[in-house]
Amino acid sequence: MSRQAVIDAVTAELAGDPSYFRAALLREDVERLNRLLDLAADAADETAFLKAAGLAGWTPGDLRTGELRPWLDPFLRAWYGEDPALPGLWREFDVNRLDILAGCLSTRPLAGVARP
Repeated sequence: MSRQAVIDAVTAELAGDPSYFRAALLREDVERLNRLLDLAADAADETAFLKAAGLAGWTPGDLRTGELRPWLDPFLRAWYGEDPALPGLWREFDVNRLDILAGCLSTRPLAGVARP
């Protein structure tokens, strides 16, 4: 699957009437993925691409992007190299990012804090 096919799959998911939160994230993803096309074309090498693409706003202000590195870095390498594993790596990244982002919205009690 090509880079454009990944973008098309995300666009198709957006057309499927997702939740408000998911739709907003998918719209942002389409923008980010299109930006990755430009970054890959303009980068001097993979290292330059990874640096620029790693700060593409994967989380608000990229403040939590470091938590996504185990999934983001393999996806970005596959994107740059047009690896056939690209769709699966995108899905892994997307699922884990949702877990992390939704987890920060959780109302789980903090350890060691008594509830009234």
